[in-house]
Amino acid sequence: MRATSAGWHGSLTDAPRRWHLWVVDLGSRVGTKPGKHRPCLAVQPDAFREGGLRSTVVLPLTTRLLPPESWPLRVRLAAGTCGLERDSDVMVDQIVAWDHTRFHRDLGEIPEPLQDEVKRALTEFLDLGASA
Repeated sequence: MRATSAGWHGSLTDAPRRWHLWVVDLGSRVGTKPGKHRPCLAVQPDAFREGGLRSTVVLPLTTRLLPPESWPLRVRLAAGTCGLERDSDVMVDQIVAWDHTRFHRDLGEIPEPLQDEVKRALTEFLDLGASA
């Protein structure tokens, strides 16, 4: 897999993997949609990547931190996680899919406890929990 300043280049089986942070070109900011080049967390199951899908579902990150009461809308990643320079929030409410050509640099896989926290937040935000 190669990531260059011009974007991601490689085979589809090398495409962004689940639970990895990538720097992604989100284009211009529009309304509540975040823009610019920013870290994003790939949350799409790897089976879709392996099946040839040319886009990946991500959750963008922001350094505009919200208080802990904002869960499940935000999950905090501490500075140092995958080389992040500042504490950042995963924006669970900003689910987007981007073409692989917009992916620029793999920052690495987030630790399993954070993966579990993002799963719980997505389940809560999308109301996917067990019905009573």
